[in-house]
This record gives sequence, structure tokens and C-alpha cells, in this order.
Amino acid sequence: MARRPLFRLDDSGELVQVSYNNLDRAPFALDPQRQVAFYRALAIFDRLCNDPTLQHRRRLLPGSVLLFDNWRVLHARDAYSGSRRLAGVYLNKEDVESRLRFLRVQAGEPV
Repeated sequence: MARRPLFRLDDSGELVQVSYNNLDRAPFALDPQRQVAFYRALAIFDRLCNDPTLQHRRRLLPGSVLLFDNWRVLHARDAYSGSRRLAGVYLNKEDVESRLRFLRVQAGEPV
């Protein structure tokens, strides 16, 4: 079980992560006054997420690679028929950022 906010902000109030899967989540425990407003806002957010005009869809061909920031992009897969093989790799964001900072220091770039 994971516990984290739907929207995570950094210290300056900027959005850094969205954690949303409406089909796989626990109920939100809020006081009754906030609960009605929250679920109303959540319904609007869900409609936006599922609006085809706000989505980018792409059929991947054999050998295709797709890279995305799992903290910043909502993603899904459509249903399919037939066989396929999908290999997934997850990188810890902090490890990637740390390595990038190290390489920038080595190259003499500002961090």
C-alpha cells in the first residue's frame, strides 16, 4: 500500500508529481464538508484525464522505445488482441538526477 498525495508540490509550491489511477486507489478520508468539494474536483480532473482531445496516442511498432517521466506524465495502454512482448525499466528519479549533477560537475557546468 502506498500513501502519497494525488499532487505533490516542492518547497516552492511547484507541481513535481502526479499519482493518479482512479481504477486502483483507496477512498479519501476527509471531513464531510471537504469531501464533497474534493470528489467534485476529482471528477473534473478525471474527465480531463480521459478527454481524448487532451491525450497523445501512439501505436508502438516492433522495436520502438518509449521514455517518459513517470512523475510528470499520466500514461496508460489501450486494449489489444494478439501477442506482444513489452519490457519495462524503471529508474529511480533521484539516482538519475544525482548522476546528472555529477556529470555536470565533471564537465565544469553549473549545477
